[in-house]
Amino acid sequence: MKHAVHALLIASVLATAACTQDKSEQAPPRPAPTTTATASASNLAPAPDSSAAEASSSAEPIAKGPYLFDLLQRPDFAAAFQALAGAKELPEWTRQGGTSTPAQNVTVGSKTLQAASGCKPHDCPSERIVLLYDEKTHDMWGVFARRQGEAPADVSDTSNDQLTWLGEPDEQLKDALRKRLYYPE
Repeated sequence: MKHAVHALLIASVLATAACTQDKSEQAPPRPAPTTTATASASNLAPAPDSSAAEASSSAEPIAKGPYLFDLLQRPDFAAAFQALAGAKELPEWTRQGGTSTPAQNVTVGSKTLQAASGCKPHDCPSERIVLLYDEKTHDMWGVFARRQGEAPADVSDTSNDQLTWLGEPDEQLKDALRKRLYYPE
């Protein structure tokens, strides 16, 4: 029963976000049918930019960045992902982007990083990935979460998740990745 309630909650949030998205800002259809549009904010401080100021003065969602699928089409991002320690052992859907939300710029320490996340299509609670990418240095770090056993009622409960750290993040980056994984807004 818990799984059905959790799946219904996720489906309703995704459907609401997809229905409320401004149609004039949608990208043309892509061959990857697994990309789902939802708005997501971060508990991390957004990087300062003009779009953040515009978003704060309107009801529009802050998140308008590219999806993980789009980022994986960029040569710089794709090369960083392929070189990421641990990426070769990840499921195939991670190399295609899975179901994702728009990427956002976040500040971690003194670095402005692009945060992108995705999950296993049709089964988001079971497998999720979060990546942080430095567009200046082309460094990347990430975390892959695989749920073991029954999903807990509280989605921020980490007790049933097996975490795989990607790219050897330091403690500050691990904290930022955990926040994006368990407390996205």
